[in-house]
Amino acid sequence: MRKRFLSIALSALLVAFGLTVFSCVDEIDTSNRYTFTGHTVASFLEEHSDLYSSFITILNRGGKMNLLKAYGTYTCFAPTNDAVERFLIEQDSIYKASLLPGSKKVVWTGVTSPRLEDLSDSMCTVISQTHILPATYLTTEMEGDVIPTMNLNDRYLTMTYGVDENQNAVLYINGAKVIVLDEEVENGVVHTIADVMNPSSNTVSAQIESMKFLSLFSEALEKTGLDNKLQDYKDYSYTEGNKRGIGIYGDVTVPYPLNRYFGFTAFCETDQTFNDLGIYNLDDLYKKCKEWYPKATDPDFTSEDNALNKFISYHLVNKKLLYSRLVCYNIKVMGIYNSESNYPKRADRYEYYETLQGTLLKVTRPISNAAYSTDLLINYTPMLSNSADPYQVEYNGIPVNIKILDPTDVKADTTHYKGFTQEALNGSIHLIAHPLIYNEDVMAGYVLNEIMRFDFSSLLPELTNNDIRWTSGNNVVFGTRGDYEFYLPDGYCKNSIYNTAETRLYYLSPHTSWANYQGDEMMCLGAFDFEYRLPHVPAGTYEIRMGYSANGNRHIVQFYVDDEIAGIPVDLRITANNAIIGWVSDANTDDNGVANDKEMKNRGYLKGPTTFYYGGSTLARNYNGDIRKVITTKYLGTGDHWIRFKNVKEDDDGKAQFMHDYLEIVPVGWLRREDISLEEKRK
Repeated sequence: MRKRFLSIALSALLVAFGLTVFSCVDEIDTSNRYTFTGHTVASFLEEHSDLYSSFITILNRGGKMNLLKAYGTYTCFAPTNDAVERFLIEQDSIYKASLLPGSKKVVWTGVTSPRLEDLSDSMCTVISQTHILPATYLTTEMEGDVIPTMNLNDRYLTMTYGVDENQNAVLYINGAKVIVLDEEVENGVVHTIADVMNPSSNTVSAQIESMKFLSLFSEALEKTGLDNKLQDYKDYSYTEGNKRGIGIYGDVTVPYPLNRYFGFTAFCETDQTFNDLGIYNLDDLYKKCKEWYPKATDPDFTSEDNALNKFISYHLVNKKLLYSRLVCYNIKVMGIYNSESNYPKRADRYEYYETLQGTLLKVTRPISNAAYSTDLLINYTPMLSNSADPYQVEYNGIPVNIKILDPTDVKADTTHYKGFTQEALNGSIHLIAHPLIYNEDVMAGYVLNEIMRFDFSSLLPELTNNDIRWTSGNNVVFGTRGDYEFYLPDGYCKNSIYNTAETRLYYLSPHTSWANYQGDEMMCLGAFDFEYRLPHVPAGTYEIRMGYSANGNRHIVQFYVDDEIAGIPVDLRITANNAIIGWVSDANTDDNGVANDKEMKNRGYLKGPTTFYYGGSTLARNYNGDIRKVITTKYLGTGDHWIRFKNVKEDDDGKAQFMHDYLEIVPVGWLRREDISLEEKRK
């Protein structure tokens, strides 16, 4: 680094070594890189204490300097002395201003003095952990909207891009400008940043309140009392994070979840979006909500039967959802899974989310539609997508195809979204382009009138909120077999119930080589008897199916829905070409498999979908190990419904597997429609 500083003033260097070549990840100039042999992250910082002395003080008092001296792999985002000084002054000013008469509430920033020596040890720990990742990332390895490994505060760091006054590309990490990049050392890499990354302790509702362009949404959130439902952060009663359970093959141990964090996501309209509809205050919004929800007549804003409450609660989800994880697109997991090897190139990606209203919304990246293919849309429906302006689509006055704004674009627009912060302590905030409204006719008639496919892992919010589903592997020691699995103890997931003490439920991280919908799978072993709560779908009659991968390691299972027995036990060991199921490859039929589909359906089975691959090359439909089993046809009314699984096979060694990949809930009316193409029905 001294080579870089030679005969150049520090201030000039920080400009000269800005990201002048960061136009895109693939074009980064690596010629200036220098590996500091023999240096650790800690000794590198100490070698240049004239630049980092304040941060070194914070690291020492926060107990993290010794960590950065040790063997390991770390990424350290190191703020300059000037950055630390500005941070302390700014945060102290915010705190002091909130104490003045007329302030609505005290804003606790954790900083009560502009002097470094007055910073508390606990705040030093928080700041230190904010700036350290337990993995190494060069800028060439950073893509998307977040770095895929959480920092030591168990928070993801966001990435945005911009240009400086000279039109040179600039990278921002959590809003902090990277000014010197990729200083490689023996135990990691150091990136110098021009700002301290704010280790905000704001919950989702507090973060929304801090953004002035969301003032109407924030006021409605508070009036309905729904802000109180967004406060939980961590279940401190969960103490099993250091335990290990027996693995699915019994020869190695596997980790329990490290923590039990809660998470939330809010999809928010800006004040301008409301203004465009003639909504300028809470009274205007409430009047409009009564038009959107005419049956919600309780005047009490905190009532679930109040129109404003209905409106806001439909914007809230009990999962922390990063923009890049809203659907299974460009998901990469520990070098063993790449979603883009798992799906046909033109396959739409979608996910269903249950809101705090108790109803579903759907997020889609409609890759098959060129007009929308790079977007994320809420309640997208192809049947209502032929507008000349794809973002001005309504059905009976209800907006559909609602665009979720890309956080990189939002962050760059400081005129309209000054101070935008996507990530809060316990969740994520996404801006949307049109009002989000639940309308039963629109949802049941269009958006949800289809094969609703839910990866079983998506039924358990805890798997999303605790870096288990599509895990980064952060701080986790897996078993040695190469199956990156988690043991899920009884009571960990609120949407599952274990009816026997012997039930052993696992989440297996995705592999591209498996015949699985989103690469991953749920697995249960032992003398199991357990249940999942079904997603809340519109009231109606549905065919309920389970997708699974068959092989000789599997189990024989009895299904129940709402404790009513559903058919006879099913042997998951037999592959689809067994006469009991009757699968025949489409290529070996005279009618492209149409008659064979009917024969299989009469036996209670379907071939796999045409929307994902087995092993990266064979469509699930063309693989006799991928099967969909029809469990039952049943009316699902409002309220909770449960699907139950019980083993009926003698299993002395406890190794027989109940593998379950995905759940399908299909409206019977959709199945009977003759206007739907064969291709659509096979998806």
